Amino acid sequence: MTPRARSAVVTGGASGIGLALARRLAGRGIAVVIADRDDAAARSAVLDLRADGANAHGIVCDVTDSDDVSALAERATSLVGDVDVLVNNAGVGPGGVTWEMSPAVWRWTLDVNLWGVVNGIHAFVPGMVDRDRGWVINVSSVAGLRAGAGMGAYAASKHAVVGLSQSLHLDLGLARSAVGVTVLCPGFTATRMNESGRAWDVRRYGPPPAGGLLPGHPATRERFLARMEDAADPMAVADVALNAMDAGRFWALPDRTFENEIPEALRR
Repeated sequence: MTPRARSAVVTGGASGIGLALARRLAGRGIAVVIADRDDAAARSAVLDLRADGANAHGIVCDVTDSDDVSALAERATSLVGDVDVLVNNAGVGPGGVTWEMSPAVWRWTLDVNLWGVVNGIHAFVPGMVDRDRGWVINVSSVAGLRAGAGMGAYAASKHAVVGLSQSLHLDLGLARSAVGVTVLCPGFTATRMNESGRAWDVRRYGPPPAGGLLPGHPATRERFLARMEDAADPMAVADVALNAMDAGRFWALPDRTFENEIPEALRR
């Protein structure tokens, strides 16, 4: 990648893949800002990182709110200086039969998984371009390459993140910018994604679905939970993402069996 990174911001960084990336970045001596809606979880994560000697900070942030993300960028800069690495990781994973998923679930999923990335790009990338250094890691999913049953809104949002990342990469190339982009597409990983309902905003979206936010059809739910038992280690997923960043690669696929899902025209 570009000259050695000194600071990073990780959204949704208090747990799962986000926290794993924060740990790996901090282990490189990079100052890390964890942004998360869950204040208590962010504080706990920061304390753990600091106990290991890391320069870590936590900021409460709702990635669906562009003003909140702009404030995150300003606050992070005041804490750790110019941000060299942005990890757009915050995400939710509701499920349900496609034609039965409520408009509220669709809006919530796209607000977090897609607009959260858009807001991060708008808040951080202009400064990176001005400095001609930095890297963006957008966390998508293998569901952004191959959709599955019971995850219509999630798959749509993650396909959108892949497309957005490709366009960002090409735009930066046209601008002859040294800023790079990696899109991370993990498979089933041992995270709290099946607890996405904890992030549901009742004030904005109304009461959550009566059946919960896991895949709605019983057979789909059963398969989903069974696959979680063999889920990947978030630290291993983080390593794949950072290895791709180090090598200047766009694609980061922890499960190499999905490489064939990338259209030939989009491989490099």
